Amino acid sequence: MSEKQHYDFELNLDNPANVHRIEMDMVMQGALVLDVGCHTGIMGEALKDLMRCKVIGIDTDIDALQIAKGRLQAALLIDIEQNDWATHLRNGGYNNFDVIIFGDVLEHTQQPERILLHAKELLKSGGRVIVSVPNIAHWRVRFGLLFGGFDYTESGILDRTHLRFFTKRSAIALLETSGYSVSTINVAGYSLPHWLIRMFPGLFAVQIVMSAKSKNN
Repeated sequence: MSEKQHYDFELNLDNPANVHRIEMDMVMQGALVLDVGCHTGIMGEALKDLMRCKVIGIDTDIDALQIAKGRLQAALLIDIEQNDWATHLRNGGYNNFDVIIFGDVLEHTQQPERILLHAKELLKSGGRVIVSVPNIAHWRVRFGLLFGGFDYTESGILDRTHLRFFTKRSAIALLETSGYSVSTINVAGYSLPHWLIRMFPGLFAVQIVMSAKSKNN
């Protein structure tokens, strides 16, 4: 995963169109959760406090992990770009997860398919992954392309650290080709009513959020 700046962010869980609220609604009460790219553990702490979850976080940001260790059951320095990342977790006794969250993480990786394949090794029978990725088909990006623009930014859909880009269709295909069956699809955004974002996700969704189970269990 690419280096990230060290900061907390506002969860804004009262907004039904907020990506963190949508992800949280996909997690069951009391679940054992692996938060991939946990950063400072702010999302995992909310899952602990509001959903009574047990949360294990992994990240590559050492400074952020120092904060996450005070918020989560465990916060580990693990790089999911390495082939043995899942093995490290299993060897440490961290497996049989109910939920693995990839919240705006996979677009920063070179081989998200391989990462999702390894993630299946860590899920309990019936467990699921929750994946959110930016929607490259958002109207602002389309409008820019119409005039020949595709300019990277410090954050957002065209974040300069993004290595992969997804539409709703290709995001679903990513999970299906990695051996998952998508059970729930939602969309996140801002500035517009959630019903409008959901009616025209290809244009107005900022993020595609999916819940999926392994086809093998």
